[in-house]
Amino acid sequence: MCYSATASFGLAAPLLPVGLYCLNRARRENARWMPFAAYPLAFGLQQAVEGALWIGISSGDQALIGAASRGFLFFSHFFWLFWVPLSMLALESDARRRPFLAALAILGGLYGASLFLPIMLREDWLSVTVVHHSIKYQTTLIYDGIVSRGGLRFVYAAIIVASLFICSARQIRVFAVLIFVSVIAAFLFFGYAFISVWCFFAAVLSLYVVYIVREEFKPAPSAP
Repeated sequence: MCYSATASFGLAAPLLPVGLYCLNRARRENARWMPFAAYPLAFGLQQAVEGALWIGISSGDQALIGAASRGFLFFSHFFWLFWVPLSMLALESDARRRPFLAALAILGGLYGASLFLPIMLREDWLSVTVVHHSIKYQTTLIYDGIVSRGGLRFVYAAIIVASLFICSARQIRVFAVLIFVSVIAAFLFFGYAFISVWCFFAAVLSLYVVYIVREEFKPAPSAP
């Protein structure tokens, strides 16, 4: 996101081990939590990729810029759009809510593929610049001339935020509110580099997942 490779790598450094801890804890306690527990690890990998992109920009290494920018957009434009609703579906026990989450997972996967695959296939559909110390991903999308970028961002945010709020798991509520606030802040104040900035905010917030996992699997107090 912002400022330098140091910021991206500095955030990736705690996220990766935290993510591995959360995944291992969920695997041992309740595997349904594993997709959600993977958030810090996935965000850590995404931030490490953007750190590599900063290095590529600084050195003028076009091959690294091309690979790292598409690696980042794999997460931002595709992975999170289906993984968030899928992770909520894995947690959801209410049969009335599960169809909505399943629909959002399918919609997110299709929408994400429509955003990301053309960028992968067309080299000239992506370029990166640094604006106000943040990376701006300049993309050509199949929706250009049909739907505004603001509209596309709204759909993107709606899929992710709605999935978190639909899920009935008690521990998700605070996290859902934090993500919603981060989306609004990125949209209002960092519109020039929305994706990069919001992903950085969300990556920071994913550290909260370790608290959720620890609380969810905290041993019940012994009876007096």
